[in-house]
Amino acid sequence: MTKHEFLDRLKNENINLAEYIVVVDSLTDEPFVLGCYKENNTWKIYETKERSGHFIIDEVQNENIAFDELYELVKLQEKYIKNRDK
Repeated sequence: MTKHEFLDRLKNENINLAEYIVVVDSLTDEPFVLGCYKENNTWKIYETKERSGHFIIDEVQNENIAFDELYELVKLQEKYIKNRDK
């Protein structure tokens, strides 16, 4: 999916990520981020933890693949949070 489609899905599905936020178009070391940004024609999917900065999960050349992967990460995080809060 494209970045625009990804953002629409996040909004329409009302995904609960608790303390996590989603950042697209930039890299940040803020805590609890799932993100994706483009650098030198490569899309980088990343995550940050509470204190350890960021780490790159994957690098792909295609926007659709990048946002499909980010969406899967978001859904996994949402599932984890639902199970954690039971």
